[in-house]
Amino acid sequence: MVNYLKNYVNNSINYAKLEVVDSVSNMLGAGVYGVLVGMFALMILFIGSMAAAFILGNWFDDLGTGFLVVMGIYILMLILFIIFRRKIILILTNNVVEAAMEAMDTSDEDENYEN
Repeated sequence: MVNYLKNYVNNSINYAKLEVVDSVSNMLGAGVYGVLVGMFALMILFIGSMAAAFILGNWFDDLGTGFLVVMGIYILMLILFIIFRRKIILILTNNVVEAAMEAMDTSDEDENYEN
């Protein structure tokens, strides 16, 4: 009986370790994916901003004015982000919690299929 209890405890510990490794690996994978997507999005944003600045510069017949207009748009967006920061943080927090809960539900469903 004692051996069965020891085996059960050891198996429970090993199972918990595997669950932690699974969760951490999923989080790391999602993090690396997010970094890669963010990096490419920033490159697209940078190149698109440069193109917009040159197009606006040609339209205004002054490249400096085109770059200033693009910068003004970014400053306006920054001001809006600062004004609505609490709502933005709340939305982002809700999305993260929802994603975590879905991941937990998915792992619970996987456990039910194994039994």
